[in-house]
Amino acid sequence: MAPWSDVIVSDEPARHQGQMFFKNMTPLEAEWAFDASGLAFRSYLRIAITEHPFTRLARLYDRIAQTDMVWQLRHLAGLGPPAFGHWLRTTRPDGVGAGSRNSPRWRQHGAWSAKTWEDGRIDHTIRVESIEDDLAPILAELGIAPSLGDLQTETLDREGWMERYTPEAAHMMAQRYAWDLAQYGYAAPRFRKIA
Repeated sequence: MAPWSDVIVSDEPARHQGQMFFKNMTPLEAEWAFDASGLAFRSYLRIAITEHPFTRLARLYDRIAQTDMVWQLRHLAGLGPPAFGHWLRTTRPDGVGAGSRNSPRWRQHGAWSAKTWEDGRIDHTIRVESIEDDLAPILAELGIAPSLGDLQTETLDREGWMERYTPEAAHMMAQRYAWDLAQYGYAAPRFRKIA
């Protein structure tokens, strides 16, 4: 049986009419595509998933190190990737994020704050770290009995990402992502002052 309501979702933004939807669309782009397709975007339940910004940026750094040609060439030349703290200072919680205009969308949007990402277009945001607690009430509201027992998430453990942040980097992140931290109950790492 063929699904009757599925639309085609492309891997990349289509350059021609007919394929309005593509992977890694921002909510703003999704709203444009829905509206252009004659669908009332705001009449749909809109759900997004977020991750603690400190963990997410550490994971983003690792993914860039594994996939970026320049970073790989640096590695082959014995230089290694840019230092985490240096790279972190070059990222933005909006705009080009952790890349450039020509970077893959995941690299640009991976550094965006949840506030920038949702931009008032999302009804519910689910935290990766609390997916069962956040998703169950939404599913119950829809009359769906959740079966989330086997759900697994891949995030760095707290010590894994915390070790990467200096007090200065943590302070910068806490300022950049203040809304995210407050909105979703996340906390910045705390550092002990040595006398």
